[in-house]
Amino acid sequence: MSGTKLDILWSPVHHDKFIVWGPDITLYEVAKLTEIEKKTTFSQISSTRGATVVASQSASGVRCVDISAIADHPDPLLALGHASGRVTLASLKQTYDPLGLVGREFVPKYGRPCNGLSWSHDETNLIAVALDKHRSDNCIQVWDANRSSVSTDEFTDNTANVQSEPARPIAELALSETAHSVAWTDLGNRTLAASMNMKHIKIYDLREQSGTAVGVATSRQCLGVCAARRGWQLASRGEAGVCVWDARALARPLLTLPSARPPRKIQWCPTRRNLLLSLQRDSSTLRLHDIQHAQEYRTSQSVDSSMSATPALEEGEEGGARGPSVLERDVSPAAQPLAAFCWHPAHEARLLALCLSGGVVEYTVCERVTVAWGARGGVVWAGGGALRLMRDDFYGALQDVSHRMQRRAATDYGLKPDLWQNADLAEDEALSGLWHFLALSKSLVEDGCFRNSPWKLPGVRTVLRAPGDGGYRSEAVPLLLPDMPNRKVTVYRSAERTCALQLCGWGWGWENAGVGVERAEAEGTPCRAAALAAFHLRTRAALDVLARAQEPRLRVAALALAGPGADERLWRDAMSAAAPALPDAYLRALLHFLAATASAGAAQPDLSAVLNETEMRLEDRVAFACIFLPDGRLQEYVRATCEALTEQGDLAGILLTGVSPEGVALLQRWVEATGDVQSAALLAARCCPADLLRDRRVSAWLESYRTLLDGWRMWWARCALDTCVCACAGEAGEGAGALAAARRVGVACNYCGKCVAAPAHSARPRAALARLPPPANKMKISSCPNCRKPLPRCGVCLLHLGTGSGFVSVGGVGGVGGGVGGIVGGSVGVGGAQFGGWFSWCVACRHGGHAAHLLQWFSEHSECPVSSCSCRCSSLDPPDQL
Repeated sequence: MSGTKLDILWSPVHHDKFIVWGPDITLYEVAKLTEIEKKTTFSQISSTRGATVVASQSASGVRCVDISAIADHPDPLLALGHASGRVTLASLKQTYDPLGLVGREFVPKYGRPCNGLSWSHDETNLIAVALDKHRSDNCIQVWDANRSSVSTDEFTDNTANVQSEPARPIAELALSETAHSVAWTDLGNRTLAASMNMKHIKIYDLREQSGTAVGVATSRQCLGVCAARRGWQLASRGEAGVCVWDARALARPLLTLPSARPPRKIQWCPTRRNLLLSLQRDSSTLRLHDIQHAQEYRTSQSVDSSMSATPALEEGEEGGARGPSVLERDVSPAAQPLAAFCWHPAHEARLLALCLSGGVVEYTVCERVTVAWGARGGVVWAGGGALRLMRDDFYGALQDVSHRMQRRAATDYGLKPDLWQNADLAEDEALSGLWHFLALSKSLVEDGCFRNSPWKLPGVRTVLRAPGDGGYRSEAVPLLLPDMPNRKVTVYRSAERTCALQLCGWGWGWENAGVGVERAEAEGTPCRAAALAAFHLRTRAALDVLARAQEPRLRVAALALAGPGADERLWRDAMSAAAPALPDAYLRALLHFLAATASAGAAQPDLSAVLNETEMRLEDRVAFACIFLPDGRLQEYVRATCEALTEQGDLAGILLTGVSPEGVALLQRWVEATGDVQSAALLAARCCPADLLRDRRVSAWLESYRTLLDGWRMWWARCALDTCVCACAGEAGEGAGALAAARRVGVACNYCGKCVAAPAHSARPRAALARLPPPANKMKISSCPNCRKPLPRCGVCLLHLGTGSGFVSVGGVGGVGGGVGGIVGGSVGVGGAQFGGWFSWCVACRHGGHAAHLLQWFSEHSECPVSSCSCRCSSLDPPDQL
């Protein structure tokens, strides 16, 4: 069977039936495996479907086959083209012929082989036939199936056909030429495309009485041609590959798709535009050609001639239109060489592949999915002939960081006046703790607890400077445990350690610690409360906390706090052995601490087991170290912990680094791990000094978050962010003006194009005894300070637009009118006019005036205040923005 021509065709009307033809023509019916009767013989074509044989007949002498699209026929109606040129209509399963079409024949005047035929899907009674060359006959003939060379009235099953007067084709084209294939197109009513003479692609319009081609292209790839449904594309195949044509301009192919072996069959997908499928000879794969960016020409008229198509192509090229491109990929329906394939006429991306061995395989082509991200974080993709959008609740279920950032931005996250107010909006425990720490550090700085700190929000490492760096020296104070007089421990005191304890939220002494113990117990963490009490040498308070706990195991653990019995060493060893088995880190640290405390006269205890409990909060471990470690070991512990947390990108490390270059490095690692550039940018805008704002990493955070806010159209949040950045720059004094000026907005003069804002340095020098200038809010500038041309007039008061020139006492930025003082206004020391005097105008009619006058005018009117203008300016903005 491998040496015989094989092909497979779906019925365009009966979507569950197809034919396979070679030596025989066989009709199959497709059904689900569960719907096929048990004793029925079938061929499984996929995991869910099988094909049963309905009917079969010999295909001796048949050169080409096509199936009719007549919907009224109960079974597929076939047109069979023979080697003699005769075309017959047949139905493999002849049960009922309501139209009387079965058995009709169409015979050309001169016999020669039939190379191809095609049923029209629009006028289903028309059949186009492609014939070999004859010098006295046309090679393309169009027949009407309702009229034939055989009289159907005299046709019977038992007698020979009686010939009536021979019928003629309704159209005959291409005299003394050879047609290799023919196909109906959607270019217009009754339009044909044909490959001819081994070198031409021609388009014929049957409405033209002359019978000449309306479009001609010369190409060697013309062994077969097919036309796309609902489109302008044609495809032709040859020995070297496939060519894609635009039927509106056949001067040259849109695309040439070379192939290693000659294509055996090509076909456009009927359910998706611009998708072409080809099969190469002796290949086990099908190649998909996805045509992209199809050329759009300015001319809208149909094809008239090959001469008129060429200017259309040149016009499109000169206009800068992009040519098409193609995305190719191979699919493998079966693991053996293929003989033919056929797209399903209605089902999306479904096809049948026919193997050389005669087996049939059903295959569904997975569509190439194109995904696009929206500016607001939405995902849209194309699939199944439709655009699909991901629902917002999907991102909430995934805990996507971009969705979370957008949701927080809508709640003014990071922009609250007090830093601690942002903790409730963080939606993250680590971020919430960070905002609380920054608020605590800021309050301690404002209270004067930290002096000579290089950073506005210092951390523990900044406070605990090394002794060699001009730091402190602590005082060692031995103490006895109040509840265990036989136990002694050494604590260390200094002003720097007290500041560090305040940053950790502890404070010095039981008066401050007692409040923390009560708060921890109220939060439902009795183990932490008991450990804090024990670390402050109040074992009785720790025993009481554990005794009040609801969990029985905590009450059992309280027995360890009762103190040693007769053998203290045995008690201490039992405590050290039992600690690792406890589930809570604070309980383990509590037992390690009690076991490490030595009796009176003993050496310095080893407290490393307590400090190694990393599941404890960082502030509790650092505060414990500040109380019980000497200066050298304290510095080493703080340094090692800070480096480890910075490497991990743990936000808790800001407790040690503060807002410093080390803190910026830690935040950068955290941003790389989480992608939360929003929190990093807001922390920088609220807490970083001007020197850190110029850091490359900080600038990248701010620019990234500005881009996000612009994409989300959150203009107020964007403005507030820039306000915070300029405020931090303004607090730095000299040198911060450039940063504030970089975000400055101004109005340009209509004549010279320069900013109409009056710079601060432009004030003319005055003599020592000259009169003092009027206040800035009374200085009016009604002309451009550069070219001296008058400024526009206000549409309400008819005075020249000019406002008080606000000069800046810090940074040197000033402005007039719409160019006042940058984005920040006067809130951070940048001068400028009040909002009522700002330039405002309509983006439609370009008329404007003072902001206060326009607000008053549009509160009573809807049209422009200029008498000759009928623009309804107020309707361009929503009511809530006026």
